[in-house]
Amino acid sequence: MMNLITVPTSTGGAVGGWRHPDAWRDTVMNLDHMISCAKTAERGKFDCVFFADGNGVRDISNPVLFEALRDRAVSFEPVTLLAALAQHTQDIGLVATVTTTYEEPYTVARKFGSLDHLSKGRAGWNIVTTARPGDARNFGRDKHMPREERYPRADEFLDVVKGLWDSWASDAFVQNRETGQYLDSTRVHTLNHEGRYLKVKGPLNVSRLPQGYPVMFSAGQSELGREQAAKHADCLFAITPSKEDGIALMEDVKGRLSKYGRSPEAFKIIPGSGVFVGRTAEEADEYHEC
Repeated sequence: MMNLITVPTSTGGAVGGWRHPDAWRDTVMNLDHMISCAKTAERGKFDCVFFADGNGVRDISNPVLFEALRDRAVSFEPVTLLAALAQHTQDIGLVATVTTTYEEPYTVARKFGSLDHLSKGRAGWNIVTTARPGDARNFGRDKHMPREERYPRADEFLDVVKGLWDSWASDAFVQNRETGQYLDSTRVHTLNHEGRYLKVKGPLNVSRLPQGYPVMFSAGQSELGREQAAKHADCLFAITPSKEDGIALMEDVKGRLSKYGRSPEAFKIIPGSGVFVGRTAEEADEYHEC
């Protein structure tokens, strides 16, 4: 059984795809296009839509690349976008990329908690620590946090976010009209976290999530990234040059799960795949060769 994930984009996967005669026009932050992509994916039985994200405008110092749209120039904030898509879909999962380096755990916990409620239990979080140094300048920092700090901070960040999601018991809101009791104060607790990088009191002002936690994704394939995925993630996005490399990655990451009391069956590897569609096999091969 396959789990299928798609990355909707108005401009297409190819750099110049937006120029095709049949391509959408007016592709700049067009919600209708995103709704159409999500509904098409759901109709096609995909498991979820996934939105990558960053916190800066790229290649602006190189006008040739910038004007050719080598990379996304502008985009919706993904959790906001998914909240909108949730109202136009019923079953498909909704996954957003959010960084642990330039966000606060309380805000992230609240955003994904709200999305999970709005979508009735379909939220997913792609966890990143941000690889682009230039993003630091958009958050009052002159330098990007080094990898050796980003991952330990992310580990603490994830523990805090999970702790905040655990603020409320599922039966905390009694809503008893006869007695007048709306909630049970014994079914909520403060977090009172004080760690190396973060200090968060809690509790979260979002009730227990329908899923408990959103589905957690990771894409890091470095040593630190693999360890973080083994501890926290449900799924790992992976791009490997060969089948053998893919098997080795799977065995390595799944071999780390037991130290965190996790079963290998609870963890999924999601390999990247490019699909070339044609009316015949020959036509598809021709598109691939181009």
